[in-house]
Amino acid sequence: MTDDAPTAGLREAVLGDDQRFIGVPMVLHTPPTLAGVDPATVFTTDGYLRQARLGRRLLETGTLAGPDADASPPALLVAPVLSLNFHGVPAECRAQAEERIRRVRDLGDPFDPAEPGSGPRVLVAFYDGDRETGLFGAELCASLGVRAYFFPLLADAPPPAPTDRLGEDQLAGIGRDHELCFHTASHRAAAEVTGDDLAREVLEPVDRLTRLGGRPPRLAAWRGGARFDPASLGDRTLRELGLGWLVSNWSVEPVPA
Repeated sequence: MTDDAPTAGLREAVLGDDQRFIGVPMVLHTPPTLAGVDPATVFTTDGYLRQARLGRRLLETGTLAGPDADASPPALLVAPVLSLNFHGVPAECRAQAEERIRRVRDLGDPFDPAEPGSGPRVLVAFYDGDRETGLFGAELCASLGVRAYFFPLLADAPPPAPTDRLGEDQLAGIGRDHELCFHTASHRAAAEVTGDDLAREVLEPVDRLTRLGGRPPRLAAWRGGARFDPASLGDRTLRELGLGWLVSNWSVEPVPA
């Protein structure tokens, strides 16, 4: 997230969402829905907020018809990905979170980057590796037949304290039913990765996730939700490592070859 005019206020909009403890629904673009679209109208704070409103409507009503539809790319209304995003889920919010996961499950086919799809596809994602949230989400999603995507942090230092994060044994168990995805070691943005910490923040996490999940991670996300930038060392390294897809604030897109 930057302070450039098109994305001014984006960080506050993302972090201040009043649904953050029960699952934030977000309609995401994929390459087919971006075909012929002017990026200046999509990858902005206004675009993010519009997609957030669409995500809430799709979750609550099962349709994208209504306000904001006319201002959205037509393909997005036909073939969206509905992502339900979790970070920390306090115990008192878990009943609502479960209800949302059940509702998302019934809205469309699961998203898989290797398989084309149409109509709503759904992506349930858990970010940052909070231990109690991760164990709750993994068990619940497995019981509901939902293959979820987990983007854990892997550093051995706070914040948060290591005991609050999923350990390797727990991540390996989660990886048997779900997908382990890249999110850096200590919650870095792509622009913050330098040659000095490349091994710690990118190379070692990808290696560990590969070992724990039984295969290389397919999806990645940076703190701040940036799209791929060829000028970024972190993004170029993900491409060299073969990570195929990047999740941003607005989209889930292939890493350019």
